[in-house]
Parts: sequence; structure tokens; C-alpha cells
Amino acid sequence: MDIHLDLDRRAPLRAQLERELRQAIRSGRLRAGTKLPSSRLLAEELRVSRGVVVDAYSQLVAEGYLATRSGDGTRVADALALQPPAASAPNAPLQRVRYDLRSGVPDLSFFPRREWQSATAAALRELPDAAFGYGSRRGHRRLRVALSDYLGRVRAVVADPERVFITAGATGAMALLWLTLRERGAQRIAVEDPAWPAIPQSVVQADLEVVPITVDNQGLVVTELENWEVDAVVLSPAHQYPTGTVLAPARRTQLIAWARRQGALIVEDDYDSEYRYDREPIASLQGLAPDCVAYIGTASKTLAPALRLGWSVVPSHLVGEVAVQHGVTRAMPSVLNQAAYATLLERGDIDRHLRRTRRRYHTRRNALVDALATSLPNATVGGASAGLHLIAWLPEGADETAIADDAASRGVAIHTLHQECSVIGPASPALLLGYGLIAELAIAPAVQELARAAAITAGSVVSAGSSGR
Repeated sequence: MDIHLDLDRRAPLRAQLERELRQAIRSGRLRAGTKLPSSRLLAEELRVSRGVVVDAYSQLVAEGYLATRSGDGTRVADALALQPPAASAPNAPLQRVRYDLRSGVPDLSFFPRREWQSATAAALRELPDAAFGYGSRRGHRRLRVALSDYLGRVRAVVADPERVFITAGATGAMALLWLTLRERGAQRIAVEDPAWPAIPQSVVQADLEVVPITVDNQGLVVTELENWEVDAVVLSPAHQYPTGTVLAPARRTQLIAWARRQGALIVEDDYDSEYRYDREPIASLQGLAPDCVAYIGTASKTLAPALRLGWSVVPSHLVGEVAVQHGVTRAMPSVLNQAAYATLLERGDIDRHLRRTRRRYHTRRNALVDALATSLPNATVGGASAGLHLIAWLPEGADETAIADDAASRGVAIHTLHQECSVIGPASPALLLGYGLIAELAIAPAVQELARAAAITAGSVVSAGSSGR
């Protein structure tokens, strides 16, 4: 049998033979069940020693590529039947983005490179050798201490360093909590509806059931929790994503009373609370009830998502169990990043950075609101003046997907409510417009192009203002 193997005599023959046979099997050229030549015949055909072939066959048998049967020689293993290639989506033409109004990402050019470089250099000088080991199950202690001070000062969080866990972003912190609750026998987690999709996805990945709870103009509808037996609820009380609502004071009190009555955990996702423009940021929910609220924060919106730097502050009765789970996953950012961020907190660099960026984002948000009022007057801006995005509710009957597609053809990239979020209950069409990735001067022309897309989109009932036509 000729199996068309080409060997280079100047290189090790056995390794080449193994590699060629693997490739022939993987590509389907040698199909499952195909009988290979005997070691003697293949050695003669390739003009190599029989020992080279015997050793190569033996290695591939050990790896599972080949199988031997008494009296039947060597065959390609049955388990390696060639799978049909996955259907590929047609290649959509790449569209140039002139104006990026997508939500969820800060202005990456704001990253404080000089301060970060200085803090990283300080960490390299000052970290003891032992810090480069596996370290604490809670994260770098110096960062936990710095975060305790910072969160207590700016977010009114009750944060003992022993209750602080450093994680790989906010989703990493949530996953850690879901695993801990599952080990306790939890079955259901309530989430906001609509929601950032990574949250219900993280619940499902932990093999727990998602229970959607309506969000209205006062935040999570707490009374709906009474209709379900849930073990925890996760929400963003300071600035809900995507609606931008703030949990009303009466509902904060109502939610805490419910959690204590049910013995449930409240998980507070405080993802962009540092950016509030019309007043001081609302204090954390955790500060009101540290016994039943787990607080989650991240540097993704204030610095950059690439750092994968997050943290959680958990109730004292969960510390031991969370530490066990964290010790198994060890999903933490590098110790250098942890130490650098601790330095930025201690030096006050984070405070200064937030003061600078808060002013610039506020200016951009105002420009976006003004542009919408001029060019898309039928769109209603919702939520608090906060964060890095706003929601623009469209009239009933508007086709948000068609608007987004037409806008993309004009070089305007946007997100929409039903395409980018987890939405279970009824919700009006809406656009999610971010101002982290667009310069202030580009906002007005971007919205004018968006208005043109809305005005001509088939089935859309959104009318453009005069400057948008």
C-alpha cells in the first residue's frame, strides 16, 4: 500500500514518519479503519530500517492514532473518523468604522502609562522574592489593604482586608461566588432583566438556574423576588447596565430586608460607579448591609479591560468557603499588576486619574445628549447621568437592528439593546451609545449619520431632526 509519505533524509526519520502519519490521519487522507502496511513492507517502501517504522507505529498507538488487533495488523483508530467541517458563516465585507459609539469600553488612550510604568518599576524593586510564588488565596495583601482603604473612603464599603479577594475581572469574581454558592446547595440566581449578558452566562456556566427580574425606572423590581425561591440576586444599583437606572432608596431598604428574611446573598456589581456627573456617586449597597451583600468592583472601566483586575468583598460567613474555591481556580491577575495598582491607590494616582477622566467623559456625554436632541429628537435618553454609555429609547415599532446595520454601512458602529444584552421580558427598542471610544468633536457628525440611517431604514418610525437629514 502506497501512503505517499515524503521523508527528508537529513532529519530524524522516526519523528518525520510520526508527523507525516499524524497529518495524514488528521486530514482524513487516512480514514478510520484504514489498514496500514506491515512494518516490513513500509520500511522497504520508504527505504528505512524496520525499527524506525516499528517505533513510529508504537508511538502512534500509544497516542491513540493507531490501533493494533491480533491477526489484523495496524489500522487507523476507529475513534478518529473524520468529522465534517463546521459550516462557516459567509464572509461579511469588512466595514470601516469612522465613528465608534459602541458601549462598554473606556478611552484606552487615557490609560496612565507614565504612572503605571513608575508603579510597575517600584513593584519590581520592592516585591520580595517570595511574592513571585503562588501567593495568598485572597490575592496580594498590599493591594487588599489599599483597596480596603480606598473603597471605604470613596464607596462607603465596609472592607476588612481579610474579606477582600483579588480576581481576574468582575466576571471572575462572580464565577467565584457562584461556585461557592453551588457548593452550599444553591440552585437559582436572580439577575436583572435586561442585563449585561456575561452575568447570566456566568450563572449558567456554574450550573445554576437564571431567574430574570424586571428592571423599571427605579431599578430592580424587588417585589418580584417574592415569587421565586432564589439563593442570591445580582444587580448594579449605582448604574444599571444597560438601562442606566439607579436603584431607588426605598428599594434598597426593601432588598436588604428581603435578603435577611430569606437568608439570600445580594451581589452588588459596582462596575462603573466612579463616573457620576450630575451629583456625587451614590454610596454602595454593601455599606448598608455587609452581612448579606458581596461587593464586586473592577479596574476595567477606570483603567483598561486588558488588566483583568477585579475584586470582591464578601460577607464574613463566606470568607473561608470563597478562599477554598479561589485556591482551586487561582484565577488572579499577575502579582506585578496587583502591586502596581496598589501603588497607584496609595499614591493617590487613581484619584487624580478619575478627576481628569470624569471631566472629559462628562463633556462627551453632554455632547452626545445635545446631538441626539438635535438630530434624533424622537429618541428618549434614559437613566442617570453616569458611566460610559447612555440608552436611547426608540419609539415602538422602530427596527433597532436595521438601524444599526444601516449605520454600520455609513461607518457608525453602535450597540443595540436586543442584540447586545440579555433581554427576557418585553422591552422597547433602544440604542446603546457609548462615548468612551469617540472624540468629542466627532460626536455630532456621528449622530447625524446615525439619524440618516434611522430616517431611511425600512419600517423605522424614528424621525431625524433637520440637521440629521
